[in-house]
Amino acid sequence: MSATPSIKIIKTMGFKGGTRAFSNRYHFNGGTPADATHWHTLMDNIVNAEKATIAANVTITELIGYAAGSDVPVASKTYTQAGTLTLAANHVTCPGQTAALVRYSTSARTTKNHPIYLFNYYHGVSINGVASTPEVLDANQKSALQTYATAWITGFSDGTITAVRASPNAAAATGSVVEEYVTHRDFPYTPSL
Repeated sequence: MSATPSIKIIKTMGFKGGTRAFSNRYHFNGGTPADATHWHTLMDNIVNAEKATIAANVTITELIGYAAGSDVPVASKTYTQAGTLTLAANHVTCPGQTAALVRYSTSARTTKNHPIYLFNYYHGVSINGVASTPEVLDANQKSALQTYATAWITGFSDGTITAVRASPNAAAATGSVVEEYVTHRDFPYTPSL
């Protein structure tokens, strides 16, 4: 399989008395945007969808586009887009290293015939606030993440191409699951202020 273009979404949130940046990177099939105008249209469409998955405590700050097989940016655009998600009334905001996990399935297999999955972690999450199930992702956020994952499988347009979620080697995403329980993904060590 050949390499695919990708886009990185950088977000910020409050963390340990300061601000922490984190990102998600999405490889995609469907072609590479032809120029900065097309990249920016694609970026705007992705931001409009992703902002609905995060609450106001997270801000989308930049998107960076990469050509297939390269880590050299070919396009970028800055944003100040705070999340627009309305969480459930009983939600509890989690510490910054807590994350929601979205797993995408593909039809690709390893050389040992194991399925290949794609993963994205999302920080700035909330739990449902029910004492008996304290690790359950907020229902509104889980639903929003599932809608967003489905949109990646359907694809985002730049006006010419449709970018659909894929692996770095072009294995297309065929389905997605938002994990019910929150998990964690460590940031590099940051001392308390």
